[in-house]
Amino acid sequence: MEATMRFQRALMTRTMTIVMIQDAAQNLFQAINLFPAPLDKLDANRVRKDYEDSTTRLSDIQERIASLTEKLKHDFGMEKEFYFYYDQCFETKQDKYVYKVCPFKDASQEEGYHITQLGQWEKFENSYGSMLFSNGDGCWNGPDRSLKVKLRCGLNTELTDVKEPSRCEYVALMSTPIRCLEGKLEELERKLESMYNEQLQGGHDEL
Repeated sequence: MEATMRFQRALMTRTMTIVMIQDAAQNLFQAINLFPAPLDKLDANRVRKDYEDSTTRLSDIQERIASLTEKLKHDFGMEKEFYFYYDQCFETKQDKYVYKVCPFKDASQEEGYHITQLGQWEKFENSYGSMLFSNGDGCWNGPDRSLKVKLRCGLNTELTDVKEPSRCEYVALMSTPIRCLEGKLEELERKLESMYNEQLQGGHDEL
């Protein structure tokens, strides 16, 4: 929630900047129209340059806002923990193929200069335990390719073990530190449940 609010504040700041630049440009042209005499060449060049610079800055800000808006459409996890994977891709080489996974974008299989799309980003599954890519290139007399990336705890983010258990349906593993905390919590829950069961069993034995 806090990360989403930061995004929204950033968008508001950039929107206000656009408005300020537009107002400044409008005031500049109004000032020019009030001149009683034509501008000399040097003044005209300066005004033109100021306008071009303002237009460039405005375009850059609009592109940045569009990029942030696009990012806000994605589900980055309960605590926005997957946000830093937005502009990253991960690769692994198996036999003659190089598999490439770009979270929130697409996944592919490369052989030399030939690229096969394994799917476009669709969503997280299993409580953020896996990523699903679907609607990839079609198979001959088969379904469109798809890829499921199962996430597990690891010290580094690393893509491994890409397999094709069903025709044109691929499965891969990806280690990531993001899953380690959840894994520890699940382990603790299992231990607590085991201790609770042992206590119950001990109480029954005393009876």
